[in-house]
Parts: sequence; C-alpha cells; structure tokens
Amino acid sequence: MQLELHDLSFSYKNTIVWSNLNDTFLPGKVNYLIGYNGAGKSTMFDLISGIVEPTNGNITGLPAKQEILYQTQNPVIFGALTGRDLRNFIFGVSQGYNKIEISKLSPHFRDLYTRLLNRKLGNMSVGERRWLLLFFESRLHKKLFLLDEPLAGVDPVSKIQIEKTIGELAKDKEKLVIVTTHELSHMNQENCYIHLLNNGKISFFESYQDFVSVSPTQNPEEAFVKLTCTE
Repeated sequence: MQLELHDLSFSYKNTIVWSNLNDTFLPGKVNYLIGYNGAGKSTMFDLISGIVEPTNGNITGLPAKQEILYQTQNPVIFGALTGRDLRNFIFGVSQGYNKIEISKLSPHFRDLYTRLLNRKLGNMSVGERRWLLLFFESRLHKKLFLLDEPLAGVDPVSKIQIEKTIGELAKDKEKLVIVTTHELSHMNQENCYIHLLNNGKISFFESYQDFVSVSPTQNPEEAFVKLTCTE
C-alpha cells in the first residue's frame, strides 16, 4: 500500500500550518517524517489517522480506521501491569495478531522478551517499555503504523532495539510505517525514505544517502541544517 497527499492544507486558529502539500509514502522501507518542533509532524499524523480534517486537499490510499495504529509520543501505560498483562491486553482487544513464536526470535530478543514478561512496567526503563509495547504492536494485523517519536527519552541500547523492530516491520510491503524522529543519527540508513517538513513545505529523499549528500561529511544533523536554512 502507499499513501498520497494531494494539495493538502491545514490551518489552526487562523494560522496556516502548511498549504498545498504533495507527497507519497511508500512501503518496503521506514518512512521518516522529520522537521523542527512545530513544523506539523504530529498534526500530519492527526490528519492521516482522521483525528482532524484538512482545510483543503485530501489523502488517498488510507486503510480503514481499524487498520491504523497510531502510537503517540507519550503512550499511557499503567505501571502496575506486568509485561504479560500488557501483552494479554493488547492482543485481547485486537482484531487479529500474529502469534509470538519465541523460537524464531534472535537469542538477544528472546532473552529480553522473556525477562520483561514478568516484570512490572513501572520497574522497566523507558526504553524497555517502549520496545515491549512496539514489539506487541508490530504483531497486530494493521496496515498503517504511525509512530510518533518512539526514540524520545530512550537509552542508546534501547534505541538500537527499537530501530531493529521498526526496520523489520517496514520490510512487509503490505504495511506502511511512518516514524517521526529527531534522532537523525539513529535513522535506518540502509532501509528508509525521508520526508522533511520545513516552512510549510515537504521534501522527499529516496534514501539516507540522498538526504546526507548535501553534507561534506555525510552528517545527518549538518544535512538537516543546510536543507532547512536554504529553503
């Protein structure tokens, strides 16, 4: 599946957030949506998920609402629940999921998953909670995954674990994965598309290499500054 923005415009309280955006989100790779705070990344997710309506334009290729998973930046999780409780709740209210086959997990993830099952969420690190939640969500029968800042406030080891899980999820061409992030150095360099929101416009890059090519040192932060200061 693919998602297309057609002359998409959005205003809030008489302030134009952006106007006449045209872009395509493609399957098979992680789609990173990046930009400064206030550029409208979360607003884009709200529009795609149907929480708000565009001022003008439309979005085509959207699946049914029950086939969209929108993980907000600060998901509410009750600390008294164990990892097993979280799994049972998410799978219990779902409309279908792929069973977790422990034998098919890598030794690292098998150990991590087993350790977290009986631990209370309140006793996990932020990174452990985010990884476990995403691990369960990635098993759900959804077609569109909107992940808002899944790496925010996460330790370096957990960032790598979360990125691996997102990368595996995005390989399924029947699914579309869109991720907002400020962690440019942790983008999946081998398997991504990049969409840059800046000053009410959106720019598309077919690869990480395409994005960093404006930087003499191939540095993503430097590339971001050059691209956003010249538009």
